[in-house]
Amino acid sequence: MNIFKNRKSMIVMMLAAFLTLAGINEAKAQVPSIPRNQKAQPNSYNYGSNIAWGTQYDWLSTRYVTYSDIQYMDRGQIRVLKNSIYARHGRRFQDSQLRAYFNSQSWYNPRRNEVPAREFNKYENYNISFLHRYE
Repeated sequence: MNIFKNRKSMIVMMLAAFLTLAGINEAKAQVPSIPRNQKAQPNSYNYGSNIAWGTQYDWLSTRYVTYSDIQYMDRGQIRVLKNSIYARHGRRFQDSQLRAYFNSQSWYNPRRNEVPAREFNKYENYNISFLHRYE
């Protein structure tokens, strides 16, 4: 069964690369898929109501992003991924594209202009820095 998952992942990545090379890539703010079928476990973190759970981005708070997670994403997709960490913490966006994208998400609740760094856990801090390098 493990081999099937790896082959399936490989086929999906190859198809994404082909579509990108063929110029059939969708809008820059395309929603990245959740890698490795990882589900977040919000009970292991003490966020209370400061963070939105139940989103396609929960995994960014529960593990480190790797290059293999983003290797077939374009800069726009990586930008959305990075900013989803801020959005889940309730950040308002000045950028009209980010604002429009996150306003279209049912879980998004903009409450403040900035999120204090102390509110991010070790995964989120690392992932913001990591994704920023590829954005």
